[in-house]
Amino acid sequence: MTKKILLMSDLHITLPEVNIAGLDPISRFNRCLEHASVHHPDACHLFLMGDLTHHGLYEEYQILKDALDAQLFETTLMLGNHDRRTSFQKAFPNLSADFQHGSQNFGTTKVLYLDTLDEGAEIEHSGFICEERMQWLKSNLLSAKGPVIILSHHHMLTTDLDGMDEIRLINGREVAKVIAASGRCQMVISGHVHRTIYTTYKGLAHAIIQSPCHQMPLILGPGSSSLSVPEPGGYGVLLLDEESPILHHVTVGLPGSSDIQDSNDNS
Repeated sequence: MTKKILLMSDLHITLPEVNIAGLDPISRFNRCLEHASVHHPDACHLFLMGDLTHHGLYEEYQILKDALDAQLFETTLMLGNHDRRTSFQKAFPNLSADFQHGSQNFGTTKVLYLDTLDEGAEIEHSGFICEERMQWLKSNLLSAKGPVIILSHHHMLTTDLDGMDEIRLINGREVAKVIAASGRCQMVISGHVHRTIYTTYKGLAHAIIQSPCHQMPLILGPGSSSLSVPEPGGYGVLLLDEESPILHHVTVGLPGSSDIQDSNDNS
């Protein structure tokens, strides 16, 4: 039986009246939650894939916590480069651990979610999987009985957005090689870049999803990683299947769009 899970990355929750690219992150996040509750109430889980807050402040995590208390999906939280472990663990003490990684089983499929946060990174905002986290990943891949989906905040492969690639998962190619060699993984899904991007490595699909808030402009080649444009936000809908999982991307609030379905057959 197909299982549906929701994916949202790069919420960048801020304090009240602090906007990003003229956008209010909590309003954009709530809009995506509301859209998902109407159109995908049958989803069995929601993964928030890092950059939960913009400054890693305890007060920002409290705003996120209040929003999550008001929604219906069981939720797993991941960490990104804008998050801070101390503030996160203070706001979510039941999740306190050395690393915020883990696994969830959905039918025969195991979803592994990684912790790529490197607060002491030489290149600020880049990610890293240390040896302890690498051994955890290898062990979980080895023990998996069925197919595996991997979620990672930082992207592992280059995108030709040079500014973002400078702050990717620094040892991402090594991690991607380990994942591909396992023969278990169906798809790797990341955030961080704030754009919908697809590529492959050794025959394995790697996807990147948009942010519910602001997006990265599509400027290939040299450019800053801090550029933002107020395009509509969105989230991922992942349909798990033993043979062929499907990742959809939902864009919320496109100009002129409507939730009303045309009954005419235009296909």
